Amino acid sequence: MSLSLALPYFGISLASESEAQYMQNALAQRYKKSDAIKIEMPPLADTGNSIPMGIQFQAPLQRKMQSFEIVAPENPNPLVMNVSLPNPQAHYQFSTRIRLALSQDVWVIATLDDGSKMAQSMHCVVTLNACFDAT
Repeated sequence: MSLSLALPYFGISLASESEAQYMQNALAQRYKKSDAIKIEMPPLADTGNSIPMGIQFQAPLQRKMQSFEIVAPENPNPLVMNVSLPNPQAHYQFSTRIRLALSQDVWVIATLDDGSKMAQSMHCVVTLNACFDAT
């Protein structure tokens, strides 16, 4: 199936094989991954209803983090959370729980005080505990 998708939020509009794969590729092409962002979440989750997630940021020298976003491209609503910090910080820790529709890469995109962005992603496999053969 070929799909043409416009994502004004990310400033991208291209054709792709699937919407989810397009979103993953668009994020990977647009944002360079940075080791300044550490994501902690289980690589395997029994259900996608409530997955714990921890994020640690360390801004580059003489920079401060102004805001960050959590994006799960394969969710019906890909923008999971958008957080603006009232006082920009050089170091920041954050914990929450997120909901994932499917197994996917979860992205954290941080905006620094000079407008530059840095990102990191982590893959989480979502399984469902269910008996398919009536046992």
